[in-house]
Amino acid sequence: MTTTANSEQAKERARVHYNSENARNLYEIAIGSDTLNLGIYEDDPDRSIAEAMAKTTEWMAEQAENLSADFRVLDLGAGYGPAARHLAGKYGCHVTCLNISEEQNQENERRNRERGLDNLIDIVFGNFKEIPFDDASFDLVWSQDALFHTDGQDRVLEEAYRVLKPGGQLLFMDIMQADDCPDGALKDSLQRVNIHHERLGSFQSYTSKAQSLGFESIKTIDKSYQLLVHYTKLRDSVIDRYEELSKKCTAEFLESSKNGLCQWVESAEKGMFTWGLFHFRRP
Repeated sequence: MTTTANSEQAKERARVHYNSENARNLYEIAIGSDTLNLGIYEDDPDRSIAEAMAKTTEWMAEQAENLSADFRVLDLGAGYGPAARHLAGKYGCHVTCLNISEEQNQENERRNRERGLDNLIDIVFGNFKEIPFDDASFDLVWSQDALFHTDGQDRVLEEAYRVLKPGGQLLFMDIMQADDCPDGALKDSLQRVNIHHERLGSFQSYTSKAQSLGFESIKTIDKSYQLLVHYTKLRDSVIDRYEELSKKCTAEFLESSKNGLCQWVESAEKGMFTWGLFHFRRP
């Protein structure tokens, strides 16, 4: 199979997963939030999953330099748009959400109207490997735990560099695999979220690619130790709410999700998964 065909399959698998009513119901019941990124619990281990996810977005925004209402922000893989609403609501910046799930985009639009933020947030259906915007269009390119869905992380960084203005910032967090994790070792775990490519990004691969493009590195922060906490909580939530979830999700999907989360926890315990923040600037 060609690289292009594989890429199209990866894109379509992500779209199908996040358009799924099964997935939406699982997230709503097990998490209780429209936020799908990982959570930060280091200052409060008893924090709920939903609160921890929101905490990550708040903390991440604080890492950006000089964020203000003058900024034009591009959110890659925006999901239901919680980060966009935080950025627009707190900082007043204009945010464009690029996302491949029609269902999520519709819900994002509804929630933006509900919050009175639709004038500051645009929603565009699209693939972040082919960003549909002109060169030097944005002050900040942002992404939270979305790039691991693509088999072409290098291409995403190339596109981010292209659409950033000179001096613009790339700020993203992602779920990755350890630099020494063998290709294919996470296959069973990743099938839970319909990912089938052999290798995720890593701290080394993202840093190396950014440097080759000419990005200046501002900071890299390893939060891998929080990944195990997060997925243990999520696994336990699914198990504790299994009966309730069984009324909203198909038996096959629910059992696959539970088993997949158990595998994620096991892989995280072995140090095979990593998670962290990258902050770069285009010269």
